[in-house]
Amino acid sequence: MNFGGTSAASKVEEFGIVTKSEIDSLKTKAETLFFADNYEAAIPVLIELSKKANWIANVISLSNDPYHNATPDEIYHMQFARYKPYIALAYEYAKKRDIALAMQGECLLKTGDKMGAIPVLLKALSLMNCSNVIWWGRTRKNLLSIIEVRL
Repeated sequence: MNFGGTSAASKVEEFGIVTKSEIDSLKTKAETLFFADNYEAAIPVLIELSKKANWIANVISLSNDPYHNATPDEIYHMQFARYKPYIALAYEYAKKRDIALAMQGECLLKTGDKMGAIPVLLKALSLMNCSNVIWWGRTRKNLLSIIEVRL
């Protein structure tokens, strides 16, 4: 990913300046629609949330990368504690992206779009940390139900 040049410019052009408050607002709207079983309306909000949460996670992650051109010795001597809160914050947004993808896949499944649900659910599972037991299990169950695998 070349976020230092044209790719970054295209992302900013596509999304504008994505802020924490925008992500929080999208998350609230998406969850409200999802948990009200308004799956059709939730899908576009979840798509936007997953894309913007991914972008902000990447921006935060790249801001943590001052050692991009550093030697191994320089990296070793960096003050990791200074960057640790930002690393956790980037992970928080990646987790929001993962859950948004899982919810999007479930919405597609519940609206009858099984073919659309499969790649979204697979993507969610490939990105999601298995320590997120609830959403990982739910996403796995949704995916396997499409192919009629039940254990």
